[in-house]
Amino acid sequence: MELPYTQSLLLHAYQASARSLVGALREAGHERIKPKYGAVFANIDAAGTRASLLAERAGIGKPAMGEMVDELERMGYVRRIPDPADRRAKLVLPTDAAKAVTDTVHRFNQALEAEYRGKLGDKGYEALRAALLELAPSRDPQPRMPQGDAD
Repeated sequence: MELPYTQSLLLHAYQASARSLVGALREAGHERIKPKYGAVFANIDAAGTRASLLAERAGIGKPAMGEMVDELERMGYVRRIPDPADRRAKLVLPTDAAKAVTDTVHRFNQALEAEYRGKLGDKGYEALRAALLELAPSRDPQPRMPQGDAD
Protein backbone atom coordinates (compact mmCIF):
# COMPACT_ATOMS: atom_id res chain seq x y z
CA MET A 1 0.00 0.00 0.00
CA GLU A 2 1.32 3.42 -0.95
CA LEU A 3 1.56 6.12 1.66
CA PRO A 4 -0.59 9.23 1.12
CA TYR A 5 0.97 12.30 -0.42
CA THR A 6 2.23 14.90 2.04
CA GLN A 7 -0.36 17.39 0.78
CA SER A 8 -3.11 14.85 1.58
CA LEU A 9 -1.77 14.45 5.11
CA LEU A 10 -1.63 18.22 5.54
CA LEU A 11 -5.19 18.52 4.24
CA HIS A 12 -6.51 15.83 6.59
CA ALA A 13 -4.75 17.42 9.56
CA TYR A 14 -6.23 20.81 8.63
CA GLN A 15 -9.72 19.38 8.15
CA ALA A 16 -9.60 17.68 11.56
CA SER A 17 -8.54 20.91 13.24
CA ALA A 18 -11.19 22.92 11.34
CA ARG A 19 -13.94 20.52 12.50
CA SER A 20 -12.73 20.83 16.09
CA LEU A 21 -12.57 24.63 15.81
CA VAL A 22 -16.14 24.80 14.50
CA GLY A 23 -17.18 22.75 17.52
CA ALA A 24 -15.37 25.13 19.88
CA LEU A 25 -17.04 28.11 18.20
CA ARG A 26 -20.47 26.47 18.55
CA GLU A 27 -19.83 25.83 22.23
CA ALA A 28 -18.91 29.52 22.60
CA GLY A 29 -22.24 30.56 21.03
CA HIS A 30 -21.06 31.25 17.48
CA GLU A 31 -23.10 28.56 15.74
CA ARG A 32 -23.25 30.33 12.37
CA ILE A 33 -19.51 30.78 11.92
CA LYS A 34 -18.07 28.60 9.16
CA PRO A 35 -14.41 27.91 8.36
CA LYS A 36 -14.61 30.12 5.25
CA TYR A 37 -15.10 33.18 7.48
CA GLY A 38 -11.55 32.73 8.67
CA ALA A 39 -10.59 34.67 5.54
CA VAL A 40 -12.14 37.72 7.20
CA PHE A 41 -11.33 37.10 10.87
CA ALA A 42 -7.65 36.32 10.24
CA ASN A 43 -7.10 39.33 8.00
CA ILE A 44 -9.07 42.16 9.57
CA ASP A 45 -7.36 44.88 11.57
CA ALA A 46 -8.89 46.04 14.85
CA ALA A 47 -9.27 49.56 13.41
CA GLY A 48 -10.93 48.23 10.25
CA THR A 49 -9.77 47.11 6.83
CA ARG A 50 -10.99 47.74 3.30
CA ALA A 51 -12.69 44.71 1.75
CA SER A 52 -10.27 44.86 -1.19
CA LEU A 53 -7.32 44.51 1.20
CA LEU A 54 -9.07 41.67 3.04
CA ALA A 55 -9.45 39.87 -0.29
CA GLU A 56 -5.82 40.48 -1.21
CA ARG A 57 -4.57 39.25 2.17
CA ALA A 58 -6.78 36.15 2.00
CA GLY A 59 -5.83 35.41 -1.60
CA ILE A 60 -9.42 35.37 -2.83
CA GLY A 61 -11.45 37.47 -5.24
CA LYS A 62 -13.15 40.70 -4.26
CA PRO A 63 -16.65 39.35 -5.04
CA ALA A 64 -16.14 36.34 -2.74
CA MET A 65 -14.84 38.59 0.03
CA GLY A 66 -17.73 41.01 -0.47
CA GLU A 67 -20.19 38.16 -0.09
CA MET A 68 -18.56 37.01 3.15
CA VAL A 69 -18.49 40.55 4.52
CA ASP A 70 -22.19 40.93 3.64
CA GLU A 71 -22.99 37.68 5.49
CA LEU A 72 -20.93 38.62 8.54
CA GLU A 73 -22.47 42.08 8.60
CA ARG A 74 -25.98 40.57 8.60
CA MET A 75 -24.92 38.34 11.51
CA GLY A 76 -23.47 41.27 13.46
CA TYR A 77 -19.79 40.33 13.32
CA VAL A 78 -18.62 43.29 11.22
CA ARG A 79 -19.95 46.64 10.15
CA ARG A 80 -18.98 48.99 7.39
CA ILE A 81 -17.93 52.55 8.20
CA PRO A 82 -16.56 55.37 6.05
CA ASP A 83 -12.78 55.23 5.68
CA PRO A 84 -11.42 58.38 7.35
CA ALA A 85 -8.59 58.44 4.77
CA ASP A 86 -11.03 58.39 1.84
CA ARG A 87 -14.72 59.03 2.51
CA ARG A 88 -15.64 57.34 -0.77
CA ALA A 89 -14.27 54.04 0.56
CA LYS A 90 -15.57 51.85 3.38
CA LEU A 91 -13.73 50.06 6.14
CA VAL A 92 -14.90 46.70 7.42
CA LEU A 93 -14.80 47.05 11.19
CA PRO A 94 -14.95 44.06 13.58
CA THR A 95 -17.62 44.22 16.26
CA ASP A 96 -17.26 42.89 19.79
CA ALA A 97 -18.79 39.64 18.51
CA ALA A 98 -15.95 39.32 15.97
CA LYS A 99 -13.42 39.97 18.70
CA ALA A 100 -15.05 37.22 20.77
CA VAL A 101 -14.70 34.83 17.82
CA THR A 102 -11.04 35.77 17.42
CA ASP A 103 -10.42 35.24 21.13
CA THR A 104 -12.09 31.81 20.96
CA VAL A 105 -9.96 30.89 17.95
CA HIS A 106 -6.83 32.10 19.75
CA ARG A 107 -7.59 29.96 22.82
CA PHE A 108 -8.39 26.97 20.60
CA ASN A 109 -5.13 27.37 18.68
CA GLN A 110 -3.10 27.63 21.89
CA ALA A 111 -4.66 24.37 23.11
CA LEU A 112 -4.05 22.73 19.73
CA GLU A 113 -0.40 23.78 19.78
CA ALA A 114 -0.06 22.20 23.25
CA GLU A 115 -1.75 19.04 21.94
CA TYR A 116 0.66 18.85 19.00
CA ARG A 117 3.63 19.34 21.32
CA GLY A 118 2.28 16.62 23.61
CA LYS A 119 1.83 14.14 20.75
CA LEU A 120 5.14 14.89 19.03
CA GLY A 121 7.38 15.83 21.94
CA ASP A 122 9.41 19.03 21.98
CA LYS A 123 11.88 17.94 19.31
CA GLY A 124 9.21 16.63 16.91
CA TYR A 125 7.02 19.69 17.45
CA GLU A 126 9.88 22.10 16.70
CA ALA A 127 10.87 20.05 13.63
CA LEU A 128 7.28 20.13 12.34
CA ARG A 129 7.06 23.90 12.79
CA ALA A 130 10.43 24.46 11.13
CA ALA A 131 9.41 22.30 8.16
CA LEU A 132 6.05 24.03 7.77
CA LEU A 133 7.67 27.47 8.00
CA GLU A 134 10.01 26.40 5.21
CA LEU A 135 7.06 25.25 3.07
CA ALA A 136 4.71 28.13 3.86
CA PRO A 137 4.49 30.65 1.00
CA SER A 138 3.99 33.58 3.38
CA ARG A 139 5.12 34.70 6.78
CA ASP A 140 2.31 37.25 6.99
CA PRO A 141 1.21 37.42 10.64
CA GLN A 142 -2.34 36.39 11.48
CA PRO A 143 -4.60 37.17 13.17
CA ARG A 144 -4.26 40.92 13.08
CA MET A 145 -6.67 41.77 15.90
CA PRO A 146 -5.08 41.87 19.35
CA GLN A 147 -6.17 39.07 21.67
CA GLY A 148 -8.10 39.58 24.89
CA ASP A 149 -9.99 42.71 23.83
CA ALA A 150 -13.46 41.14 23.61
CA ASP A 151 -15.96 42.43 26.15
